[in-house]
Amino acid sequence: MSRPQVQARTRPSLLLSILAVAVCLSSLVGCGKYDEMKARRAVNEGNAEYGEQNYDKAAKKFEEAIKDVPDLEIAHHNLGITYSRMFKAGVETPENKAIADKATEQLGWWLAKHPDDLKIRKLITTLWLDAGEYEKALAFWKNEHTRDPKARDVLQTVAAIYMKSQDWRSALVWYRKDVEAAPDAASKVAALNTIASNVALGKLFAGRGKLFGAERAELAEIGLQAAEEGIKLDPKVISLWNTSQGLWDQRSLGNGQSWAYLIDRTESQVYSQRARVLREEAKKANPPAAPGIPAAPGDGT
Repeated sequence: MSRPQVQARTRPSLLLSILAVAVCLSSLVGCGKYDEMKARRAVNEGNAEYGEQNYDKAAKKFEEAIKDVPDLEIAHHNLGITYSRMFKAGVETPENKAIADKATEQLGWWLAKHPDDLKIRKLITTLWLDAGEYEKALAFWKNEHTRDPKARDVLQTVAAIYMKSQDWRSALVWYRKDVEAAPDAASKVAALNTIASNVALGKLFAGRGKLFGAERAELAEIGLQAAEEGIKLDPKVISLWNTSQGLWDQRSLGNGQSWAYLIDRTESQVYSQRARVLREEAKKANPPAAPGIPAAPGDGT
């Protein structure tokens, strides 16, 4: 004898799940729109938390948005900005470094889509430098150099990163590239002045009491050569003469009280005198404006 057929009962919750899947399968666009609406709502909520400086809560909202819509650009942008606010420069802990990594990861995602966003390029570079991630900063900016070899701001940024990392010799290589890329004499003078003042003289001042002998002389020579090149292009740039004076003074400190010290000090005075002459000439050429005659007091009408 055959058994009676028993019709299986389906639970209501299972029916709803099956129905939801069927709806999504029949209208993928509709489900995508729902996810995007949900994600954008999370972004708006994150923005509100950010405005209240609740950065932890804001970050969670932006992460929720990215989970729903991985390619939602504004969520990556805002999450990177939020993590940058949470990062504390100078605090060397694993937790703080992890926050910096998260910030640069999100900002890097944004830059891949918007490579010319100057504000974000500056922010991500600052984060790398504050976190001591010099190699990451250099990799990014050298890639920018490959993308646009003639961009002088990129050359200068790479050089500045090397200076920040205490590698002044590599910085010098990139500052020299900037001199070569300068389009006119005035730009070349400015670039040479950077080498003379920022690289050479700045390093010598910062290394007072630490830099002696061959390295001090080498830095001074590099700066003096750059200043001399600039003076040949424009002998009336007072800052180059002032910088040269300072370089001769700093060079003399490495020689001790000897005949070489006296020679360097004499050279310093030559450049100092020339700078004074140029300043006087500039005053004569551009005398200060005469004070205006005060207006007569009004009669009150």
